Amino acid sequence: MHSKIADAIRLHRGPVAILLTDHKPDNALEFTEEGGQKNRCIIPLFVAAMNGRTAVLEKETVLCPGGQVGLCFGPYQLGYIDYFLSTGKEGQFEGEYRKKTPELVREFIANLPEITLPTRYLVMKPLSRVTESEITETAIVVFVANADQLSALATLANFDRPTNDNVSTLFGSGCGSLVMQVLDQARSESPKAVIGLTDITARKYLDKNVLSFSVPFKRFVEMEANVEGSFLTKGKDWP
Repeated sequence: MHSKIADAIRLHRGPVAILLTDHKPDNALEFTEEGGQKNRCIIPLFVAAMNGRTAVLEKETVLCPGGQVGLCFGPYQLGYIDYFLSTGKEGQFEGEYRKKTPELVREFIANLPEITLPTRYLVMKPLSRVTESEITETAIVVFVANADQLSALATLANFDRPTNDNVSTLFGSGCGSLVMQVLDQARSESPKAVIGLTDITARKYLDKNVLSFSVPFKRFVEMEANVEGSFLTKGKDWP
């Protein structure tokens, strides 16, 4: 599938499609249950998809607690994560200090959207490699963009609506900003785009000058249709 938006903003790497499917693709990158590393971050697999590969994830092989939640495979289990994301436990493990107190983490978790992935697998692959038969399984499109490109995407997300709040940026895990937050938006009649990958743990896998801009697939199709009548092809400010 081709993207007019990617062409217009001169995206260095094409968009990544996130598919929800019960069919496991052949020759895809994946974790194994015998992988050994307990908290395996999924962001390197997303980066591989940015670079042309196909990656597949499933509940049994995503062992990172944040990944389980961010990919909608299951909820957080309190007793560890509420301390890990805040102060840690003296003599047991160091905290990450992303929230001031464990109580704030618990409140944050209580307010997360309740979404369970409806399929066994989550697949990440270049949008350009999505086939006609896979379009119905495509749930999310992710652009990884620099500041100028992000500005263009945010402007386009507001182009066809009277409101000015059609892009969201929320605290959360890197994978949560790619999947959970976007699937939550997909349930709305007027879904917002999500700027993400602000998770400082995820940043080490990425170029320093990029963030993600993710949209539910239905909203992506609408934005694609607006390219030719927008500032991306008319006017004088967009280079």
